[in-house]
Amino acid sequence: MKKVSLFLLSLVLLAPSAAQALSFPDQYDQQLNEDAISYLKDTNAVQGYPDGDFKAENRINRAEFTKILIEAVYADEEIDACQDTPFSDVPDGAWFEKYVCMAEKNNIVDGYLDGTFGPSNFINFAESSKIVAETYDSIGSDDNTNKEWFAKYVKGLEEKNAIPSTVAFFDEPITRGEMAELTYRLDAKDTSQNSLTYQEITDPLPTFSSCSALEERINEYLYEPPLGQVYMLKELADDEVFFNAPEAVPMAADGEVATGALNQSKVAEDFSETNVQVEGVDEADIIKNDGKYIYMIKGDEVRIIEAYPGDQMEELAPVTFNLDGAYHGSAFYPQEMYVSENRLTVIGESGSSYHYTKPGFLIAEDEPLELLYPPYSKRQTEIHVFDITDRSQPELVRDVSFEGYYKTSRRIGDQVYLVLDNSPTYWPWDTDKGGAGYLPSFRDSENPSESMVDCTDVHYFPGYETPNYLITTSVNINNPNDAIDREVILGSSDNVYVSQDNLYVANTVYDRDTFSDWDWSIDEAESHVFKFELNNGRINFDGRGEVPGRILNQFSMDENDGYFRIATTKGNIWDGRDPSTNNVYVLDSNMKQVGELEGLAPGEEIKSARFVGDRLYMVTFVQVDPLFVIDLKDPRNPDLLGQLKIPGFSEYIHPYDENHIIGFGRETSLSDKGNVQLEGFKMSLFDVTDPTNPEQKFVEVIGDNGTYSELLYNHKALLFDKEKDLLAFPINIVELMKPQSLQCENHTLNTCPMGCMEACVPSKCVEDEEGNTLCTDDCGDAAGSCVAPTYDQYQTTFSGAVVYDIDLENGFTERGRITHLTAEDIEKMGDYWYSYGKNIQRILYIGEYLYTVAQGGIQSADLQSVEAVDFVQLEGEEEFYPVDVMF
Repeated sequence: MKKVSLFLLSLVLLAPSAAQALSFPDQYDQQLNEDAISYLKDTNAVQGYPDGDFKAENRINRAEFTKILIEAVYADEEIDACQDTPFSDVPDGAWFEKYVCMAEKNNIVDGYLDGTFGPSNFINFAESSKIVAETYDSIGSDDNTNKEWFAKYVKGLEEKNAIPSTVAFFDEPITRGEMAELTYRLDAKDTSQNSLTYQEITDPLPTFSSCSALEERINEYLYEPPLGQVYMLKELADDEVFFNAPEAVPMAADGEVATGALNQSKVAEDFSETNVQVEGVDEADIIKNDGKYIYMIKGDEVRIIEAYPGDQMEELAPVTFNLDGAYHGSAFYPQEMYVSENRLTVIGESGSSYHYTKPGFLIAEDEPLELLYPPYSKRQTEIHVFDITDRSQPELVRDVSFEGYYKTSRRIGDQVYLVLDNSPTYWPWDTDKGGAGYLPSFRDSENPSESMVDCTDVHYFPGYETPNYLITTSVNINNPNDAIDREVILGSSDNVYVSQDNLYVANTVYDRDTFSDWDWSIDEAESHVFKFELNNGRINFDGRGEVPGRILNQFSMDENDGYFRIATTKGNIWDGRDPSTNNVYVLDSNMKQVGELEGLAPGEEIKSARFVGDRLYMVTFVQVDPLFVIDLKDPRNPDLLGQLKIPGFSEYIHPYDENHIIGFGRETSLSDKGNVQLEGFKMSLFDVTDPTNPEQKFVEVIGDNGTYSELLYNHKALLFDKEKDLLAFPINIVELMKPQSLQCENHTLNTCPMGCMEACVPSKCVEDEEGNTLCTDDCGDAAGSCVAPTYDQYQTTFSGAVVYDIDLENGFTERGRITHLTAEDIEKMGDYWYSYGKNIQRILYIGEYLYTVAQGGIQSADLQSVEAVDFVQLEGEEEFYPVDVMF
């Protein structure tokens, strides 16, 4: 089905051999349906559009379809002689009249019950299958079908291997390229290619019938890279993949083994855990604690700090990994981890580039020469499980490698469930690879690598067009001998939601046709959701569903009492013709839609959502913040109970109790011209006791425009404990500095520090012996005169963690602030501040101590007073000891 160009190498430059002449300007080598389009062009069945293009991905209407089909089958003289039709909407003299006439005369088309033909209607696959099957006398039996009116026509095309593999649904409009493929396979009697079947189109998630069918599906969406990416071979590249098990090397800095066995008598009974979406479903993070030790990922190591009690902190030996990693000298870099009792599970990636060689030819000498084709990268997700009974000497007990990019994971008991994306290794010029060569592989500890599944176990989503695998798999962290379960689907993942019983993977799919037709701006995006049943490490595909629109993040999904709920935005806020709307859908256990609430907040989009029991709290935004309270008690009839409109918006919603929620987001205001202006970081405590009349009970705004917290996009950055009235999160505060009475001018970087380049504070402005007012640097040297200010300025005034008391009587009360910056760092703060080593990433508590964790060090403080107690600097960062710097 695909034609591959040969590459030739001249003595001076690289040049391709003569490529196949393409029939239309918008065709390209290796294009989907390329052979079929060229065939129809050669037989004069198609001529293309006025601009010369074929537009293979455009949908095709009934008039166009009939014209192409009739021209492919009948002689021009016979067609021209046919004039009249019985259809009321086919006017005399219309360009398509003679084609419709010919089709009706030969009983190929019947028209609609109202006597019309519908020439401008887009034709779907079911309709086209009838027309094509009638034309080519390819009608089959409807045995073993659902007896739809079109079933016998689809079965007839199946018998001729004529159904393009891009067909997704019976009622889906087909494209011009698919029409060409249908006609070509029947007219040219080409039965050599893989074809879809009736059963595959009916199946919610079919599998491939063979390795060749898998290979063809992947090949259809790939084509040769540009010639300029071909390189001359310097030495033969090694094509073998190696899986080298990393080794834990837990040695202290001085070479002695640090002590670290877990002493239960010194473990705090009360400690915080990662903020997760679903109780009982742990989420991986960069920092964890177990009531005595803090574990953190730092670079390519995992650091273990004996943190409790907080006045005796000590770093133990780091857990390091073999720098050889999984591939040819490429290091393994940890990304997230879990800590469960005496198990440390580290998840990360490794990878490297490979080259592929094939024989080529020297044009001048006609001598064989090896060519080095474009390098490709392979990513490997690795899982390393350590026994940490003795924290000073972690022991590697299991390591597993999967081909693919790490997306996310969850831990339920002893099982860690992972979601991966993998792009098949593909070489367009390698015609001998075979379908099995596209399968992703994995390796478990010392066992040799093997394919995750067989070709016939690979599922695919009908209509999915990208050669990418969605992989779900599980690893038992307590039993190294437990088998690794996995599912492989030709698809991808955008967001993941996991309950204690099921894993849901959502992927946004855009209708490719809407970007090539007249209605290109209409947003036809759908969210496709795959459901997997989880059972003690076993993963079983359990259905898929589709709903209109796109989702925001994992909090847009939820499961309750066997029903799956999802909130989506359809359309775009900037599209006046087809404005955005926000919707809620409910699917049953079979992933069939049973309830919906549509059309909320036209012209706005979802900024945050949170399902809590039988309610959904949803925030949309364009100029003000509507908080919607939606009742889901009856899954089949979602109901809008109430809404509240206030300035600003929430980007993360966290439940306080059954009648109160906390919103974290941004304050906004309107400019004189009516434009929305972002202001500071905003916290709101909402009272939803009366869901028909939600109230903003308390609000706290921190800083001004530019204030930023990781919490706005990562819920794991939040520390919240209702029983302790505790709320804390990292933040960089930016404030609008009104002009002071004086401001520096005529200074240079050599004579004036950064702080003096901004608005002067009184302590910086002094008088000299002659009474002149000057701006000075830190040493007291004159650095320029002081003049009247001319403009407002935004400055970073704080970087660290804020700690609040929160209750229903007083709302938000600041308990204190903690920073890891030195006084010198604070002095240098200007328009922007960021220090990877000193910016606080997480806040946690163990017993009576509060801990702030940054890459450069960990600080302990008194939980109630927030006063500093101790600090452990982590080797690898510049020395600093910030416990004396408090705000």
